[in-house]
Amino acid sequence: MAILLDTGFYLGLTHPKDEYHEQSINFLKVLKTGKYGQVFTSNFIMAESATIVALRTKNNLLAIQTIQELFLGAGQIAIILRLNEDIECEIWLLFQKINTPQSKKVVSFVDCSNIVLCRYYSIEHILSYDPHFDGFLSRIC
Repeated sequence: MAILLDTGFYLGLTHPKDEYHEQSINFLKVLKTGKYGQVFTSNFIMAESATIVALRTKNNLLAIQTIQELFLGAGQIAIILRLNEDIECEIWLLFQKINTPQSKKVVSFVDCSNIVLCRYYSIEHILSYDPHFDGFLSRIC
């Protein structure tokens, strides 16, 4: 069993004013029990999270250092999956399949990468507050 952590979870942990702050803190406690097995994230999630934290906190150095610690430091929560060329090609195919002229909403390239990574590595769950994963993955929120 395994779970992939999405950007919203990291934002909630890092930014006390985030609407999902308490929920993320509580989920962290659950993850530490091993209930969902191995915990993963990706280098795309790391990049997206760092950027959004910098934007939302107006480049607050403590917040930026905190997000770095969650991905690469002593506070690291998850194994970081890094994409290879085959996975990137699969992401492009899904991105184009989902985002058609008939689509009502754009699903980001990063979110498509989450779907592909979960399929590629047989990760059963995603911890995300974004409902557009429903129908693709088993979302824990």
